[in-house]
Amino acid sequence: MKQSKVVLLVLILMMSTVGLKAQDSTDNAKLRAWLILQAIPSLSWTVFPHQTNFAFEWRATPILYSFGMTELDPPWHFFFVNPPERFAGSIELNVSGQVYPSSIGTTHLAWSGQLLGHLPLIEKGEYLGLNGGVAIYRLNDKNRTFVVAGLSTLFGFVHWNVKHSPKDRIWMTSLEFRFF
Repeated sequence: MKQSKVVLLVLILMMSTVGLKAQDSTDNAKLRAWLILQAIPSLSWTVFPHQTNFAFEWRATPILYSFGMTELDPPWHFFFVNPPERFAGSIELNVSGQVYPSSIGTTHLAWSGQLLGHLPLIEKGEYLGLNGGVAIYRLNDKNRTFVVAGLSTLFGFVHWNVKHSPKDRIWMTSLEFRFF
């Protein structure tokens, strides 16, 4: 009887470690996919009062609260965000970096932090969603505040956003590819 309990315990431990290894390899595959997809840049055009510049933009979402999903899906997400968790209705904080091929003043780089809301419009956001929020960009060695509005489509993978800084008279248009 005692030996059968030990054998049963050993079998349970072996099965649990197999499950942990499978989970670990799944997490590693998810991380690899996330890193590869993060390397795909979004496209951005910035219209300053006296010039227009093209930029590549990379974005990450450190935190997102989804209010449009079922109770089976947890509302809080960190970095790994499946598109339905975003387009079904959410609020997110994201950070981005931009690289301008031509200089914007004294630099080729810009950074931003954005607080965005996503609301579904057609088919719970799968076909069309509305984006809106505020952003702070570090452009040309100055912090600039923008109002953001846009649309998302193709199951939340493609976003078109317009950003405007009334004080600085700067417009930004971006075509964003959001995989996570």
